[in-house]
Amino acid sequence: MTFCFAQQEQQNSQFMLTKYRTNPAYAGLDYSLSVDALIRSQYTGIPGQPMTQYISAHVPAYILSGALGVELYRATEGALTHNTVTASYNYVSNLPFGFLSGGIRVGLLQTSIDGESLRTTTGDYETNSIFHNDPILSNSTFSGLTPIWEIGAYLFMGDPQFGVSISRTPSINQRIGDSEIGLVTHFDIYGQYRFRYNDELHFLQAILLKSDFNVVQSDVSLLAEINGNVFGGVGLRGYNSSSLDAMSITAGLNLGRHYRLSYSYDIGLSELKRVNEGSHEILLNYNLKKMIGLGNTPKVEYNPRNL
Repeated sequence: MTFCFAQQEQQNSQFMLTKYRTNPAYAGLDYSLSVDALIRSQYTGIPGQPMTQYISAHVPAYILSGALGVELYRATEGALTHNTVTASYNYVSNLPFGFLSGGIRVGLLQTSIDGESLRTTTGDYETNSIFHNDPILSNSTFSGLTPIWEIGAYLFMGDPQFGVSISRTPSINQRIGDSEIGLVTHFDIYGQYRFRYNDELHFLQAILLKSDFNVVQSDVSLLAEINGNVFGGVGLRGYNSSSLDAMSITAGLNLGRHYRLSYSYDIGLSELKRVNEGSHEILLNYNLKKMIGLGNTPKVEYNPRNL
């Protein structure tokens, strides 16, 4: 029996712009239908590099005193492919100074292994046929399906915002052919503060801490927004010599009233920088900018004394 350990949560340089991705309790706090579409190419130049495609939509559901959301996620890492589909609901409570939201996200995770992409030291791959010379490994694609879940809480106070979320607790064992993948519990903490220097210039400071209760990884970011249309900034992933991974540069702009387009480039700082050409991330957001889901319009009562 052989054990392997590896990163399970995907990296996301624009975490401050995709808060629903890391916390289901954020749904609806964009005040209207909000859709995110993200593509990330990590460690470009390394064979089998991580690739991510993600799309989500969430909307306030005032009649349910909260919000609803859905998410589709696909990540590939070498011979591994992960596909998830999830849905969420969160209840939002009004506070004198903002909102407190609590949410849950549930769905299915399909993990598959492409046997033709695997290589062994004793295999034969010189001819058109693939021979691993291993009784366990197969040339075909095999997969497993398992339920996943996540809970979160989000405190929205306008300028300061804080969120916590925990996923896959208790941990999950996913069976894939003759192999088993242990999906361990992860805990995320998020915080941000927007500093308004003047009417034209705002600064957004954000931090995301991720942990599997064994190690901690951090992302910090500072974005400057000019006239509410153009923004850009820098971020850093890691906090010491063993966790330092990359510095990110982000730039974006609003395309009209409903769309926002942004791009991030990660400059490698770890030892992997010797063998990769950085990471690229593109994010497109759509916001309807319209109140929907308010339920039935209340009955109008006419009083002649007020005419």
